[in-house]
Amino acid sequence: MRVVQARPNACVMLCAFGSCLNLVWCTLMGHTLGFMPTADGMQGWANPRAFFLAGILAVSVLFAVFPHGMRRGNKVFVSALPVLSAAGTACFALAYRQDLFDPGALAAFGLCVSGVGYFWLVMRYNLLLARTQLFSCAVWSIVGALFAKLVLLEVFGGLLDSDIQVGVAVALPVISAFVFEAARVAAKRQVERNPWVDPGIAARSSRTHAEFGIPSRPRILAMDHSEKRDLMAIVAVAAILLAVVRAMSFLGMWGDTHTSLSESIAWVTSLVLGGVCLVLFGRFALIGVQERPMSMRFQPAILVTLAGMFAMALHVEPGSFAAAFLSIVVQLDELFAHLLFWCVVIAALDALDVPSYRVIGFACAVYAAVSIAWVVLMSHATVIDTTLVLLAAYAVVVFAMRVNWRRSSSLQGGSASVGSVVASGEAADGASFGRTGDEGEQDGEPDATVRLHALIAERCEEVADAYGLSPREREVFACMARGRTRAGIQEDLVLSGNTVKTHVAHIYAKLDVHDRQEMMALLLGQEEEGGQSS
Repeated sequence: MRVVQARPNACVMLCAFGSCLNLVWCTLMGHTLGFMPTADGMQGWANPRAFFLAGILAVSVLFAVFPHGMRRGNKVFVSALPVLSAAGTACFALAYRQDLFDPGALAAFGLCVSGVGYFWLVMRYNLLLARTQLFSCAVWSIVGALFAKLVLLEVFGGLLDSDIQVGVAVALPVISAFVFEAARVAAKRQVERNPWVDPGIAARSSRTHAEFGIPSRPRILAMDHSEKRDLMAIVAVAAILLAVVRAMSFLGMWGDTHTSLSESIAWVTSLVLGGVCLVLFGRFALIGVQERPMSMRFQPAILVTLAGMFAMALHVEPGSFAAAFLSIVVQLDELFAHLLFWCVVIAALDALDVPSYRVIGFACAVYAAVSIAWVVLMSHATVIDTTLVLLAAYAVVVFAMRVNWRRSSSLQGGSASVGSVVASGEAADGASFGRTGDEGEQDGEPDATVRLHALIAERCEEVADAYGLSPREREVFACMARGRTRAGIQEDLVLSGNTVKTHVAHIYAKLDVHDRQEMMALLLGQEEEGGQSS
């Protein structure tokens, strides 16, 4: 067996395709000609997007408050929600073309049902990525979904007849559900071929946690309470950023037919620009900072998104070059905010020992609540546009400063975050081991952590021998396997920061890995027969 590396695979590509279908589905409902009669007819009620968001808010609150009950209901959801979502889309599209029911009530009902189904489908794709793929693979999957959305919207929005647009939108949630099943099967086969954890180590350490019937990949960190609070605050900030940025883009209100990145440049140029910017943002603002402490890891991406928000607050002459440029900035910033939001959620699923449904439910509830507030307040848009943007920007800056101050005082006081290796989705937390984020149980075995650490130490020696690590590299490797941050390794081994950085780079090069997640996958796995023994 060999360790799964950070490269495209069938599951990653299928998740990208399925997530793209979800994005295209809701965008078709809000911004194509086939749905305009209903959107126009609902103006006396409220903007249609408010009802779609209400469905998302209702189900996300249920996921946050009752995570275990919603998990148990998955068997019913799998067979019912895709069909109900398709029916809800049809109700919205046809509400003002029938006489049997009140058109507004039927449209609102269809939108709420569609919002529930949309949340459920999106949640499943991102949870599958979080549990079965490396973080970098998850980033590239979401990047691929966002870029593919731009391409498909050009086709579906501009080239198809309005009735065909409706038919495609009705079919998309069902198609997406089938694509998810294909992605789940691909992930299962991937893990069966290349187990994250050596079966012997898994059998001796703890019970194995599974998601969608697939053993979860190793989780790296066990965080203290203050770090958990900071991470949940980052999740909330990312949700607020996405809500505000989307509100400022053409996606903020349903009822227009603008579906491309920019109407001021050729569509091919628009697609290339969107793709290049997404790749650069994902590579340098998200993947390139994985080694930073969790509290500072997403600050570059937040600051880039924040810069786009400040651009939104500028007032320029309509029709000018500056207005066209700012329009592109707004749409690119929406893509960045979407990518940032789900990457933060995926990182939180990896690091927090709380139910995964609760994490996703909390994140989407914040997003939906802020978005609904925006839609309701849009009648006063001339008064609140700049104010809301600047208040959101101010909140992000204050939060970033607070995290930096906390981190600086922690390092000056000589304390470093001490993580623990988490195998098969279970955290070794303090004196107890075996607590899982989705079950919330504790085994109550005081020596379980000691046994796990002994197994990891034994495995470290085997890998160090197989890959020819030097004595000092072995020490650094062992500290990293125990979850120590670079600051903690400096303190433990009395080394300078540059020396630790050099040793880490040498370890990654010798092990042929790119980050700590891949290193842990190698540590807890085996090499393929005929390759280097471990």
